[in-house]
Amino acid sequence: MKGDEAKLLLGFAPNSRPSPSQVKAAYKRKVWECHPDLFPARHKKPLAESNFKLNVELLLTCLFFVNYLFLLARAYKKQKEAYPSHNPFLP
Repeated sequence: MKGDEAKLLLGFAPNSRPSPSQVKAAYKRKVWECHPDLFPARHKKPLAESNFKLNVELLLTCLFFVNYLFLLARAYKKQKEAYPSHNPFLP
């Protein structure tokens, strides 16, 4: 599953950059909608369990991309500070 798909299913726009706290809040809302323990009827429990597993996968995917982008930006900033360019045309 791609990050954009995960964002859409969690309720974010595909080009948005949610913070980790926003992703966690959206995940918790989704989990409350489909938590298996909230469905006492036997015929609804398997569907609730599969939706719950899907939401766990979504959280991991979305958090991975958010944290990856954050770490990438931080590493770029550290590298730029460590090796400043004296050429005004280079970043």
